[in-house]
Amino acid sequence: MPSLTLTLSPDSELHKRILDAVSDRVKFSKTKFQARHNAWKKSEEAALAFLPERDVDAVKRLKREEGAPQYTTIVIPYSYGVLMASHTYWTTVFMSRAPVMQFSGRHGETEQATQAIEAAVDYQMQVGGMMVPLYIWLLDVGKYGIGVVGDYWDINESVIVEITKEEELILGLIKTGRTKKRKRSKRIQSYAGNRLLNVRPYDFLPDPRVPIHRFQEGEFCAIYNELGWNSVLKRADQGFYTNIKRLQKGDQGNAGAREAGSGELELPGDGIPGLFDKKAGDITKLYECYIELVPNKWGLGKSNFPEKWVFTVTSDYLTVIGAQPLGALHDKFPFQVIEYEPEGYSLVNRSIPEVLEPISNTLDWLFNSHFYNVRKTLNNQFVVDPSKVVMKDVLDPLPGGTIRLKPEAYGTDVREVLHQLGVVDITQGHLRDAKIVEELGQMAVGVNDQIMGVLQGGGRKSATEIRTSSTFGVNRLKSGAEYMSAMGWGPLAQMIVQNTQQFFDEERKFKLVGDLALEAGPKFVDVDPEAIAGFFDFVPIDGTLPVDRFAQANLWKELLAAMVRFPQVLERYDVSRIFGWVAQLAGLKNINQFRIDLQPDGQVQQQAQAGNVIPLGGGRVDLERAGEPGQVPNVGPTA
Repeated sequence: MPSLTLTLSPDSELHKRILDAVSDRVKFSKTKFQARHNAWKKSEEAALAFLPERDVDAVKRLKREEGAPQYTTIVIPYSYGVLMASHTYWTTVFMSRAPVMQFSGRHGETEQATQAIEAAVDYQMQVGGMMVPLYIWLLDVGKYGIGVVGDYWDINESVIVEITKEEELILGLIKTGRTKKRKRSKRIQSYAGNRLLNVRPYDFLPDPRVPIHRFQEGEFCAIYNELGWNSVLKRADQGFYTNIKRLQKGDQGNAGAREAGSGELELPGDGIPGLFDKKAGDITKLYECYIELVPNKWGLGKSNFPEKWVFTVTSDYLTVIGAQPLGALHDKFPFQVIEYEPEGYSLVNRSIPEVLEPISNTLDWLFNSHFYNVRKTLNNQFVVDPSKVVMKDVLDPLPGGTIRLKPEAYGTDVREVLHQLGVVDITQGHLRDAKIVEELGQMAVGVNDQIMGVLQGGGRKSATEIRTSSTFGVNRLKSGAEYMSAMGWGPLAQMIVQNTQQFFDEERKFKLVGDLALEAGPKFVDVDPEAIAGFFDFVPIDGTLPVDRFAQANLWKELLAAMVRFPQVLERYDVSRIFGWVAQLAGLKNINQFRIDLQPDGQVQQQAQAGNVIPLGGGRVDLERAGEPGQVPNVGPTA
């Protein structure tokens, strides 16, 4: 939020109006999305392969802790396996490009401008720590059916403090010979650029009057956020927050404002009693609400044209600590959403665990019923005459043991006292049925055995067979990846570019990225506001997996071997650069450091005169008076 905040009095009418407006919108969105929270909780538990403990499970656990063997119910992590396999495919498709964010000019922008914007964005991706939020974004879309990421321009300042010895001066001029320790500090800008923020679906509060994929068309969008006290102080110093003195008095938000989600997913700060732990009070609980409003109706200006503003209030709706115009060139809510299903009319779409819930429940039942029957078979079934045997021995659950006869049964046929019933395993086909049910799940979501890394039987498989089967397996996932690219990745890339063009105000040298980085010539590009001006489109994801680089390197190797037999081909292609490219494909990243750069004689002479190069024998060399090849200095011709 580079725009500065207004100075608001807590007793003003505008302060009260903002609190009421934010409260109404947050509660409105929470009420509408409350029905989805239960589904998200189940999805979290399915992703953790967790089964809530029932009363009968608690009884079994207590007996097991006492030493009596008890069986337990097993949850098949099928949904988890499909989720992680899908996530692996998505990260491979979206994150394996170099650079991750690729652009092309929209209105005839030069190739140099495209290189500059790609280099600047890649710098922010790496130094700004965007890679991890992007991985989590892709995981959330499979787990919850929706993934939310926020983008903001961050100016990170660091304070370097050191204690040094300095000589004392009289009147600042006369030296005394005495030293004194002093603390010196200086503030430096360590980073300026875009940053990404993952938002839990529970904490994302858009306008529920439009579908989630059209949330940018809504009137408002809010998030719940928790900030450390140091972050609040830094933002106040930068002019983004006000009224923080009220927060120092303990007015730091309602502890119950955040939706906890599944109890098995422990959130930061869970279990800390805020009333008794001093450090718990260092967390400030806030709502950031972005509203498209008419300024003259809010008392924020005379314009009748809608503007986007952002208001930051404590979660108990008592204090406004930020009120500023959005001020971004893209003029959008600073969030992007991707969904798992391309459904255009529902408020929020389903997740992978929701789609697979009937399949997972059936697999759990087939597996547990089979092993329950096996346990029943192992425990045996007997017809017993309780008047002739000691029933305590019969009911002992421990394996092995001895069954004692009562005195009145001495000398009788044991088979008349104790008889074992025949046991038949009626669940032998359950594991075969489970395979069929698993195939139904694969048909539903398109994640087959090849995508999950499971090879079918039938002997050894060649690399080509495995690669081909995997390629066919991703066809079902391709459309979903293209949908995510169009829905979230493209708009996010555009937002990052526009923030960079608006707030990047210095000249810096960035490393070239992409295929051009492997070419000969300068490895860096000068980037300034003028160099990145223009309109750039995100190169969309086509949903196909990257080509097997090792197979591609083998193909190039065969082409190199064939080129030797055709001189006319050698004349038209640079074989040395092809060799370096093949080495790069094969995984040799440092091949270029062994390359010899041949220079003209005149340039070598200039370097020698400057002392930058010397002959192998030492000393300076005069190329005009250099000896013939094979001649030893001061000896004369040797050949």
